[in-house]
Amino acid sequence: MIIFDLQCINGHAFEGWFDDLESLEDQLARRLVNCPVCESTDAVRVPSTFGIKSSSSTYRDTPPPPKLTEEQIFKQLAEYVDKNFDNVGSQFTDEALKIHYGAAEPRNIRGTSTKDQEDMLEKEGVNFVKFPLPVVPKDDTDA
Repeated sequence: MIIFDLQCINGHAFEGWFDDLESLEDQLARRLVNCPVCESTDAVRVPSTFGIKSSSSTYRDTPPPPKLTEEQIFKQLAEYVDKNFDNVGSQFTDEALKIHYGAAEPRNIRGTSTKDQEDMLEKEGVNFVKFPLPVVPKDDTDA
């Protein structure tokens, strides 16, 4: 299997796994490759950054990233989620279904759900990630 980087006509980047390049090209030509974001079947192969080598001097001159503590990592993750996901609370299931069926604008959401609600979302084909995040108290000095 080979992983190819792909992009749909709407600019969404994604990966696809194929037996070989011929299989990829055949499936692209027959419009069998769907964008996981917008489901467009108009996609193309794009260059992979995995095989692009930067100059070795640039790599040596770049200092390693700082080591982060577990607390710092959780804090950064919580800040990212807070900035990039709408908190819909207990309305998560309703909002996810609205987005899935096109009744609401697609966006990143977060909230709470029960096991029964999660089972129902799976049966409806709604893609979601069950990922409990630790609550990180906001630091008063950050304001």
